[in-house]
Amino acid sequence: MTAYQQSRVLFTLIELKIPKLLSNRALTSKEIAQKKKIEPIAMERFLSAAVSIGLLKKIDNSFSNSEITQEFLVKGKEFYLGGQIERQRKRSFSVWNNLTKHLKNWKYGGEKSLPQTDDQGYEAMAEQHKLALLQGFALAKAFNFSKYKRILDLGGGTGATSIALCKTYPHLESIVYDLPENTMIAQKFIEENELSKRIKVFNGDFKKDALPENFDAVLLANFMSVADAEENQKLLTKLYQKLPKGGVCILSGWIIDNSGLAPKISVLFCLEDICWNAPDVERSEQVYTNWLEKAGFENINCETYFEPTKMLYGLKNKD
Repeated sequence: MTAYQQSRVLFTLIELKIPKLLSNRALTSKEIAQKKKIEPIAMERFLSAAVSIGLLKKIDNSFSNSEITQEFLVKGKEFYLGGQIERQRKRSFSVWNNLTKHLKNWKYGGEKSLPQTDDQGYEAMAEQHKLALLQGFALAKAFNFSKYKRILDLGGGTGATSIALCKTYPHLESIVYDLPENTMIAQKFIEENELSKRIKVFNGDFKKDALPENFDAVLLANFMSVADAEENQKLLTKLYQKLPKGGVCILSGWIIDNSGLAPKISVLFCLEDICWNAPDVERSEQVYTNWLEKAGFENINCETYFEPTKMLYGLKNKD
């Protein structure tokens, strides 16, 4: 009943830019209150709440960042996630207010109604980029890409996963396949990381356009709920046909376990899909395994590599 109060403390901590203020020094609540022009008693209670949920530390009468806040919530840090948190506050928090309405209105297989300006564009995608980059580096450690030469990063967004994989594996090349408005943004990130020679972008809509050629691994990260079961199974069959013998198909995302009850964040994210009228919701390990097997893939495995993110992958063992 009160979980939203903890979320609100996190959101306000970012809005007030307190992690940046405490990035190099500890301050008393009175000093912070003076800098933020907030009543000292109110500020002291707010800072104490942030300590209670692990965002800050208090030693004697001074407050400082906790380790996780210092690493991920100080603007300017390599993996700063404050933008993603702000996006969650502005974009997601409000739609959950109408969850009952969304549950009643959602129809399986419907088209996404998410406003383009809300979830697209450089600013919105840049906020998601660093979290995707963290996931990409985690995937690079969890799965051995050393024997693969070129990845098809289908629905690759900002290219974050491809960037992380190519930085980890110097021999690796990648194709980021996405809608034109997204590949334009991906190209900027790819150029910033000086990877234009190894990561190429390919414009297209997998539902109606041709897929690229010449890849021996395919990655579908946070992808499967953008289409219904029938479209996804057709896609997996196409990918199987295009892969060479020994090729791999990797599904990555908040896959729920076979009980349908965990991981908690993944189960809740199914409701996020419903709130935004996505065509489908996250499926279970067994469902995705069945889809891969039906397409022809074998030796299918599933494991968690970046809690709660899982990867489920299968090999093409036949010509």
